[in-house]
Amino acid sequence: MAFSDILIILLITAGATKAAAYFAANAAHLTLAERRQVAIQSVGIQAIVLSIFVFRGPNILELFHVSVEALEVAGGLILLLFAIGLVLGEDHSADENAPKPTTAMATYPLAVPLLASPQAIVAITIFSTTAGFGNRGPIWLALGAILAFNLVVMLLIAQFIGGKDPAKKSGGGGSAILLRVVALLLAALAVEIMALGLRGYGIIPEKPPAKVAGLAKPAGH
Repeated sequence: MAFSDILIILLITAGATKAAAYFAANAAHLTLAERRQVAIQSVGIQAIVLSIFVFRGPNILELFHVSVEALEVAGGLILLLFAIGLVLGEDHSADENAPKPTTAMATYPLAVPLLASPQAIVAITIFSTTAGFGNRGPIWLALGAILAFNLVVMLLIAQFIGGKDPAKKSGGGGSAILLRVVALLLAALAVEIMALGLRGYGIIPEKPPAKVAGLAKPAGH
């Protein structure tokens, strides 16, 4: 697979879009130093996790007797549960006594499953299996580029989401709305990932040709 193809797929599966929305909505109450710490740590953990799967992904699956399809179903289910919690979770933004996310968010959910996402792990594992041990240079280059991009994005958010008035550091408003929208898309993506795994097992049929909702022609036309 060409470097450009790997880069685009990793940008979609391991890019910072989902993590950035969560970070912007939930980290404004932290100090600038704490936000920078979270940004660096989350991308650092992503780098470790995905690098392990570039280097030994196929061996890990073989060791635990896990198929790519099983990884897709399990990873999609975890992502779906997380997304449902974000979409339907009770809003405590007005409750001053409600616990706010701490710097521990760097590990969960920012690093895993938002940055080192199930679909990114699956993609990396497939790339590594296909390329073979001695031909993974393009994978490493693409991953390095994505990690650098993610770090810049997260540090920019860390720099600008805070405010001088602590009462306004709630992460509400537009960022909270964006988080709900991204969570809904995450839920849909999780369903797609699980469907891929189930198709691989032959449990559900292949996906039919894409149709635009409401525009399907009635029978006989």
